[in-house]
Amino acid sequence: MNEWALVFLGVMALCAAVQCIFVVVAAQSLRKSGARVSEMCQRFDVEIKPTLEDLRKGAANLRAISESGREQALRAESLVSSALGSIETALESARSLIVQPLASLTEFSAFWSGLRRGLETYRKAEPMARAPRSTRHRPAEDSDEHMFIG
Repeated sequence: MNEWALVFLGVMALCAAVQCIFVVVAAQSLRKSGARVSEMCQRFDVEIKPTLEDLRKGAANLRAISESGREQALRAESLVSSALGSIETALESARSLIVQPLASLTEFSAFWSGLRRGLETYRKAEPMARAPRSTRHRPAEDSDEHMFIG
């Protein structure tokens, strides 16, 4: 065999050995990285998963509270609506009970004021001089005398 072939064969063996060392070092590094990843996953499971579960439960509780609040708000709105309707009905009833007697009272007051005013006017007026009544009865022919212009 040729010397050069022997040198190239040695170089190739050396490269294969170096490559094998790199593969072993890379495998050990991957194993360490895998161990760290496994440790992080365990910490995630231990520390973060319960927190995420608590957050999910909290979100579900908030959703339930929100729905309950919405239902309560609708009930309160309905209650306020019916209360306002009842109040309006009561006000209308009270108004009709008060206005009708007041209207008749107003009419009576107007009548009474007119009567009082009439009496005051009658009292203040001067007595009218009355013409004496004649006892003599006129005949029917004389009744046209007042129409004569002369």
